[in-house]
Amino acid sequence: MAEQKQKKPVRRPLRVGLIAAAVTAALMVTVSAANPEALEGLLATIRTSTSLGDYREEIVMDDTGETVTALCLPETEVEEKDGRIILTVDGEETDITDAMEQEGSYLWTREDEGAKVSVQVTLDEEGKPVAVTNVALPDGTGADAGMVMVTETGEEE
Repeated sequence: MAEQKQKKPVRRPLRVGLIAAAVTAALMVTVSAANPEALEGLLATIRTSTSLGDYREEIVMDDTGETVTALCLPETEVEEKDGRIILTVDGEETDITDAMEQEGSYLWTREDEGAKVSVQVTLDEEGKPVAVTNVALPDGTGADAGMVMVTETGEEE
């Protein structure tokens, strides 16, 4: 059984907004160099933005009424501490050493009204834990869209 240590809950509305701002800034630099009018048009067409759960945001475009879905990856870290393998997802630490020894892998999952999130921890060819994070819509769409992040082990010194 995996042992969990609960840290204070992490709320991400600010982080989601900051990510959206960073993506927008990157788009502004790219698009403004090629076509500044297109950037102005894009920013002017966002009508509303609504968070659905911790990992999903719906953006409604003003000109077409079309909805764009943005998925957010959780903050994930896997590390070895004092001979134990610790998985941290959004600040919540879980000791997965026993599961890794018995099964050779560990699967962390979370689902809310906005998205399905999974973190699969396996061992690489050197025996170091590697986490693969995946985010998809609750109905499973988007699971093969490439919204995946790989996290390698951080060792404590």
